[in-house]
Amino acid sequence: MLKSWAFLAIFMMTSPAWAYLTSDWDVSLGMSSLKYYFGRLEDSKTLESSTTIEVNYSINNPSINTAFTMSFMEMTEADGMQLPFTRLSFGARYYLFGVNGMRTILDSRTQAKVWRATPFIAANLGLSNLAVEKLNASLMDISLRGGVEIPMMSNLLLVGQVALGSSLTSAGDQEDSIRYELLTLFAGIRFVGFE
Repeated sequence: MLKSWAFLAIFMMTSPAWAYLTSDWDVSLGMSSLKYYFGRLEDSKTLESSTTIEVNYSINNPSINTAFTMSFMEMTEADGMQLPFTRLSFGARYYLFGVNGMRTILDSRTQAKVWRATPFIAANLGLSNLAVEKLNASLMDISLRGGVEIPMMSNLLLVGQVALGSSLTSAGDQEDSIRYELLTLFAGIRFVGFE
């Protein structure tokens, strides 16, 4: 893991990696199903939320078809509980057919912006807070996701995603330990400010 972060840091410090960097925001609303395992329970419990919100800030590097993201996610309500789950994470998206809206040289004299439906895969590591069963636990977690961006206008994209997450750590001792698994379907919009 440490080698991966070192490689990423060195890669980002090279001058070609900084060429043509842009940034943008996307906001999504989703439905979540969070299954958690609490040491005192003999079985798992599930939280269902139709009001899961996620905000992403992305730094785009079209030379490697990648966006580095910082995300904030929260379930605003689930099974009568207010804010049972919040999450802050860092990660990356890889665009299979290139980042949308970047300038492309078609021949020696012509430049164009290419807009098309673009699928992506992503992974991120985060710190989440789970507040259930009168317990407030902070957990390290990982999320893997796949999605697609569909152009609506030249600077506005529709984003659909499926995210799978799981805690990497468990909080508390064995009797009081807690861990979770998360599935979320997101739909949202991405505001693009490419020049």
